[in-house]
Amino acid sequence: MIRALTFHTVTCDVCGDQDDEELILFDTPETAAETARRSGWLVTADHLAICPTTDDPHRAALDALLPPPPDTGATGQLTFDTDPAT
Repeated sequence: MIRALTFHTVTCDVCGDQDDEELILFDTPETAAETARRSGWLVTADHLAICPTTDDPHRAALDALLPPPPDTGATGQLTFDTDPAT
């Protein structure tokens, strides 16, 4: 019998590493994501997967997922290096 099988694996979107040295197959993307999360990976809602490696490319990928910093300025507010006389 010849039949098609669908399976899911987890691969880091930054470095291409897999969760383990051996190929682990999952029935659903949800099961793959949950297993990766339990192993310390970050898996986003759209199935972006980042392994727990802490080098510069991985930190940059994590930083790119953060929202922009809030605007802390207020209308009419002076900065520390501004002379109010000018």
